[in-house]
Amino acid sequence: MKKLGLYIIIDPNNIGKSDLYHLAKDIIEAGADTIQLRNKTSNDKEAIDQANLIKKLCNENNSNFIINDRVDVAIEVQPDGIHLGRDDMDVNECRDIFGDNFIIGNSNATTQEAFLSSKLKINYIAIGSLFETITKKDTIPSSINVIRDLKDTKFNLPIVAIGGINKERALSVLESGADSLCISSAVTLAKNPKKEVLEIKKIMKEYGK
Repeated sequence: MKKLGLYIIIDPNNIGKSDLYHLAKDIIEAGADTIQLRNKTSNDKEAIDQANLIKKLCNENNSNFIINDRVDVAIEVQPDGIHLGRDDMDVNECRDIFGDNFIIGNSNATTQEAFLSSKLKINYIAIGSLFETITKKDTIPSSINVIRDLKDTKFNLPIVAIGGINKERALSVLESGADSLCISSAVTLAKNPKKEVLEIKKIMKEYGK
């Protein structure tokens, strides 16, 4: 699996007045390592069209492409992976559908959840929400201390930090031990998304991530 690195969630309902194609293009070409399409509301056709658009951009730039939640859309589009929430399809069932070379991640808030997830056929875990976020209203609070605790136990899966992360908070999250930073609004609603990606990538590079 390629590194998840700077992991950007693009929700077409959370991009302001931006055009989806040009926003995704700017973010990917600026160096985002992973893009997740999160669309909970559109019908399958619209979601598939959006996914194919982003998949093409990711393929052209050697970025990972992940679809959030929507297994039927993922079956149609064949992205690099899927991210599953607590109420989504079971991880191992999803693995049976997509096979061994498919990236599967899931959402966790506590060390206990993370250790339970690590027993599944999974490639990474997301820990959050670390900070207050406007992107999702149904998040379960977590903290960077959860990431620290997991790293102290030599947790063996990549940890993606998520929830309210921006460039001002990036360093403290990296210092907690996170392997990847997952960001949405701080990039997709920024005045200059490409500039935000470049600045966050610089922070990550200087930290060695």
